Amino acid sequence: MRFPARPESDARYERITLPNHGRLWSWTIQRFRPKTPPYAGLDEFEPYAVGYIELDGVLIVESRLTDVAFETLAIGMAMRLVPLLFAAADGLSSTTFAFAPAEGAAA
Repeated sequence: MRFPARPESDARYERITLPNHGRLWSWTIQRFRPKTPPYAGLDEFEPYAVGYIELDGVLIVESRLTDVAFETLAIGMAMRLVPLLFAAADGLSSTTFAFAPAEGAAA
C-alpha cells in the first residue's frame, strides 16, 4: 500500500519502504461511538480494536485491527497489513489500511 507521498521534487523527505508485517505492541477496544466530528462512520456503531504495530524494529504505527476476535489479541502477535473498506455516514466509502493476524499468528 502507498500513502499520499510528497512531490518527488521535495528534497526534504526521503522515501523508504516499510515492512507490511510486524508484531502487536499494544492494543485496546473502542467500545463507544466517538463524537462527530471528527468521526464520520455509520450511526450503527460496532466496537473495534485499535493497536500499535511494531514494524520489525523500524517504527511503531497505530492502526485499526481487523479479522480478529478481541479475546484472541495478544501482545507480540504476528500481524500483516490489509486493505479495509470504510463506510461513511454520508454514503461514501473509501479504502484505508488495517492490520490483521498473520496466518498461524501466535504471540
